[in-house]
Amino acid sequence: MNNLQIQYFLRLCQTLSVSETARQLYVAQPAVSKQIAALEKELDVVLFNRTNRGVSLTPSGELIYEFFSGAQKQFQKTLTQAKRLQTQKKSLVLGLLERLELDELTPVIREMQKQHLDLEVKQVRLDNPSLLSRLSNERVDAVITLDHDLDMRPNVKYTELCLVEAVFVISRFHPLADRAELQPQDLTGQMICRVMSRQGDTSDDFLTRVLPLLHIRPKGFFPVDNLESGLAAVESNDAVALVDKRLQLMRPEKYRFVPTGTYQSAVCAYLEKNNTPILGELIHRLQEKLHTADLVAE
Repeated sequence: MNNLQIQYFLRLCQTLSVSETARQLYVAQPAVSKQIAALEKELDVVLFNRTNRGVSLTPSGELIYEFFSGAQKQFQKTLTQAKRLQTQKKSLVLGLLERLELDELTPVIREMQKQHLDLEVKQVRLDNPSLLSRLSNERVDAVITLDHDLDMRPNVKYTELCLVEAVFVISRFHPLADRAELQPQDLTGQMICRVMSRQGDTSDDFLTRVLPLLHIRPKGFFPVDNLESGLAAVESNDAVALVDKRLQLMRPEKYRFVPTGTYQSAVCAYLEKNNTPILGELIHRLQEKLHTADLVAE
């Protein structure tokens, strides 16, 4: 069965005349009859009743006509969409967690743009609540952040990119800063920063899980809005903050870091309906680049 047979069949269904079909297709009548006969033989179905006055569709022929005509319309619709996609510019709006150091992202984007000359990528850096708000409102196509309770967000899917170690940070002027070997357990009795939502409840479940795991009993919690206010509390109130090792601090020499041996996942999150092939390619390339970087670091 080929496209020519289907074309002749559909036209004959409309004209119900072999001679008129041949005239409209600019071919000889025997050519039409030959293609229809070949189609009937291949399908093992009689498509037309033939008389001296012309042809008429058999019940089986009517069924086959409905299928082919519907398929042709669907194909034309799909082809139109495919051509539209081909002419559209590929673009991505990526939201990045503020100060999350992901040096591998820029070379990955450059590599993709060499292969997709029309690819445009816009990046915005925001705090995590703002990122997830923009994702829900479809103001960004995807966000690269840490897996802060993403399982609880409907319609949001995410793919792990790499693991990021969590570390405690204290000021260089903190009473514990001069201790030679500082362990997480030594932070018992300290005020620890905890991110609070605008509604006043905690949005830092990772901290809640880490403290008992490391046998840390804090004196209390210092409420902060984001990383900036957390670092301000570390510098001015001798508070302790839990940050991630890939976070880029403006003046790291001002702080003492205490590794925890615990990890969070850096992920690329997106709405399920926005998981486009170009986003999938970006995620795959970034995973490979991060994996290679981890192997080199080891």
